[in-house]
Amino acid sequence: MFEPTPHREHPYTIRLEGSDLSIRDLMEVRFTFLRLLEQHIGAPPRVIKCYRAWSSQLESGAETLSETQKAHARVWREAWDHATERAAPLLSRPHATAFQFELLK
Repeated sequence: MFEPTPHREHPYTIRLEGSDLSIRDLMEVRFTFLRLLEQHIGAPPRVIKCYRAWSSQLESGAETLSETQKAHARVWREAWDHATERAAPLLSRPHATAFQFELLK
């Protein structure tokens, strides 16, 4: 099970896009989404690696990626879909809110 580390800074964040977001949405649901993503993918360096592979696939197409990058992109998509499926129903307005991943560095 995921144990949050006090004062741990992530090199990325999850943002919520929508209107009328509650404090619970911004704090608990956003953290839940991030925790689910990390549970599926692993530690922050692997999360970033998978995100970058997925992003490259979107920009350049799968044919430009190595097999390892394709596998990382697949892991990202599966983790993102899983986290969305589990966390979205917890939002105060699930159909009017979207999760966005953002690298901070």
